[in-house]
Amino acid sequence: MKEQGISRGKFIGLAGGITLLTFSGPWAKALEVSGIDLVSTPQLRLYYTIRLLKKLVTDIGPRPSGSRAYAKGAKIILQEMKRSLSDVNYDIYDFDYWELLNSSDLIIGGQHIEAVCQKKGLGTPNEGIRGVFIQNSKGFAIIDELSSETLAIFSINQYGKAIAGSPYMELSKPVPVFGLGKQDIPLLERSAQNKLMAFISADVRTSKSKGINVIGRIPGKSKNEILIISHADTIFNTPGANDNTSSVIVMLMLVHAAAVRQNNHTLTFVASDSEEYNYEGAYNYAEDRIADNTLKNIRYVLNFDSLTYGPNLWISSKDQGVKDLIREIHKDLNIDTKPIFDEGDGYVMDSLPFRASGAKALHANSRGYDEKTLPVYHRPDDTADKVPLDCVEISFLVFDEFIRRIDKE
Repeated sequence: MKEQGISRGKFIGLAGGITLLTFSGPWAKALEVSGIDLVSTPQLRLYYTIRLLKKLVTDIGPRPSGSRAYAKGAKIILQEMKRSLSDVNYDIYDFDYWELLNSSDLIIGGQHIEAVCQKKGLGTPNEGIRGVFIQNSKGFAIIDELSSETLAIFSINQYGKAIAGSPYMELSKPVPVFGLGKQDIPLLERSAQNKLMAFISADVRTSKSKGINVIGRIPGKSKNEILIISHADTIFNTPGANDNTSSVIVMLMLVHAAAVRQNNHTLTFVASDSEEYNYEGAYNYAEDRIADNTLKNIRYVLNFDSLTYGPNLWISSKDQGVKDLIREIHKDLNIDTKPIFDEGDGYVMDSLPFRASGAKALHANSRGYDEKTLPVYHRPDDTADKVPLDCVEISFLVFDEFIRRIDKE
């Protein structure tokens, strides 16, 4: 990877020499002044990334939808967009805020096993849930000792330690769902074989709140539009450095880079809320666009989600031209990574609500540092120091060039 006279190896070395959790001195002052030159060199992009990781991840922590922490993060993103754009606003909608007040481990035969409640899931009765621990076809469960009624179900995280549970079976009555870590599978299987008694509890609360999308626009010569979206929320127990703060930072750098150009297309940048909760933020914004009859203007939808799991961008798109262009850009910029392509149509998660536009769609994720990055997915240790900074640079270079080229169409 070469640009501005810096190779990928030198970039990694430069990144390794900077402490993520502290940022001071003349560079810090420079980054507070103007959006125009914030991202013009690899060094400036590196400093910009570190600064925002500290502000959004380290200083705030988890930013679940509907929380004060999320609103604080949204304000920072709004301020960052305003450094380069004049057309920036909040898109606010009603949201049912869910919070986990307290929870226990899964306790089986006196042994404590880490368990994490499903995001926006059910809590247990005040006295908790007690019953027989069993294994089923897709996971584990606690059932009533007498009636065999399912009282709680447990999913397994394929990447590592326990993360928020995922429901994997249909029941006549909803039950609490918890997540467990793959390292505990042998213990869980033995416990199920021996039909040991198990206990777990979780106290949750819901309240009325607001969801907040942050929208920035760069008017183009035409109404034809390129929409870039990246979710700014995290789940309740993680600061979400890789999922998805680093991708939002890539998008913000693209904002600053595009703002100094004369663009043919109108560019819209969306830091979306509630992606972790059934894409409610993206759906709300898409409904706004349908209501004002502008959804039809969108020609491209680019969705950035977890761009820093590795240097190999993972692209989902049905459009062969999109895939060919990504390959061409890697070659032209001498980016020595291996992009991955699948047959998904690109309308995935936060881009899904925009399908009716008929636009060409691209969903971008990444792989390559899987052993280091995937185990922190939805974990408390998805912290700023876990972000591979070379992946931020690669993503910026590829998508800045991608936007430049499709803007010429």
